[in-house]
Amino acid sequence: MERRAETAVGEHVELEYQLTREDMRQALKARAKASGRARRMRGFALVGVAALVGGSAVPLAHGEAPDTGTWVIAGLVVVSLFVLQPWLLARQFHKIASRNGACHSRVDDCGVTVENAGGSSRLNWTAAPRYAETADTFVLLSGDDNASCLTVLPKRGVRTPEDVDAVRALLDRQIRRL
Repeated sequence: MERRAETAVGEHVELEYQLTREDMRQALKARAKASGRARRMRGFALVGVAALVGGSAVPLAHGEAPDTGTWVIAGLVVVSLFVLQPWLLARQFHKIASRNGACHSRVDDCGVTVENAGGSSRLNWTAAPRYAETADTFVLLSGDDNASCLTVLPKRGVRTPEDVDAVRALLDRQIRRL
């Protein structure tokens, strides 16, 4: 019980925010960089596109007309994988998150508490042992190779501009930055 009293009066930063699609897009992009599975999937897709393009370049070397169907398929793969899929995923995550309304979060030396109309959750630092910082967010990630869980803390949710540095300092002190 004493420990809770110490934490309540210790250093902490509070955030108030409504998650946006852009928050989710940045968070999912950061998660994809941290996820081994996502990196492998992008690598395999790029190898496949390179094989399609390379295979259709052979006729060009022989002075023949290129196979436009192959180029179209390669282009569709690139657009769907690197443009459409991230946009759709961010849209879906935002739709789910926005159902619970505005969030109130507290970051302290013990972890992060997030409260909204749907309930509250408390993450200690072992549940989110690493984080990524984007232009507008801090993204807390689980420790597994696929970064299966994430918590998004938009920087605009702090009360003062100095609080962004305070959040960063708390995170740097407790968990690993990617």
